[in-house]
Amino acid sequence: MDFEILFNQTQTNNNSKNITGVLVKKKDTFFQILEGEAILLDMLFEKIKKDSRHSNIVELLNKPISALSFKGFDTGYAVIDHIDALYGLQTYVANLEHNEIENSSLFSQIIEELLSPK
Repeated sequence: MDFEILFNQTQTNNNSKNITGVLVKKKDTFFQILEGEAILLDMLFEKIKKDSRHSNIVELLNKPISALSFKGFDTGYAVIDHIDALYGLQTYVANLEHNEIENSSLFSQIIEELLSPK
């Protein structure tokens, strides 16, 4: 299945459940932030872990938040697959960090690592 088609289906499904976030793709590595209702996120994460298209999944953070951080980013859920979009995400996260939004420093650190050439 084409990545764009799969993403659009996922985005529609997530939007219907008020799940927001961002998906960063760098070559064969993906970094994803998901936010929404805890029970829905737990069910979604279990589904992701069982999906044969995914491997080497590492959960970096799983904790309650007081407000969605990525609701205002693009359509509420966006794929970052080129450097300009990644810099746009970095700017967005820097603004979150400036406004002392929870977990923004962790997001910023991960994005910095994704921006560094490897």
